[in-house]
Amino acid sequence: MTAPTSVPVLVLVTDPPTAPPVTAPAAPPTAPPVVAPRVLGGPLRVLASARWPERPGDELPAIAGFVESSFSPLVAETAERCLRARYGPPPAAGAPRTALLLVSPSGDTGTADALARATADGRRVAPLLFFQSNPNAVLGHVAARWQLDGPVVALGPGFDGEREPHDRAALLIEDGDADQVLVVTAVQGPPDHATAVLLAP
Repeated sequence: MTAPTSVPVLVLVTDPPTAPPVTAPAAPPTAPPVVAPRVLGGPLRVLASARWPERPGDELPAIAGFVESSFSPLVAETAERCLRARYGPPPAAGAPRTALLLVSPSGDTGTADALARATADGRRVAPLLFFQSNPNAVLGHVAARWQLDGPVVALGPGFDGEREPHDRAALLIEDGDADQVLVVTAVQGPPDHATAVLLAP
């Protein structure tokens, strides 16, 4: 009788399970620092001013992309004259952050009338009329031409008092949105007329 032969046994050895890494709890998000509102020490100063018309026979130059109404050229030309009085030809090199504030108790009556005529006659409305019916369109034109990087704000009928534009300009500066504000007040006539002032603390 022969002795039984031994059978080799294969034993698998594995590493002991490892615990998942312990991570520190994430720190709660920190709130951004609270910036105290700027407090103006007095009334805003007038750095430059302009008006349209300046003399009899003054004519508004046309602006590419704006049609049928004198409103946008009126705003742009008056703003142009005021900015040139302060900075010379565009762009406004070295200008601090400048907001544009348009106030018009009449609004753009020329564009409104052109839209109404086209609708009444059943004609196709020119796409540019829809574009320029937003008064921020001409403010964007001025900002791009002069490379101004502040906000643009337009106030329509109901904001025709002298104090309201000044107060709105002061708020833009106090809130930190701008360091100076170009305020244009435009009334479409007849006759058309407008003023512009560049205000700063």
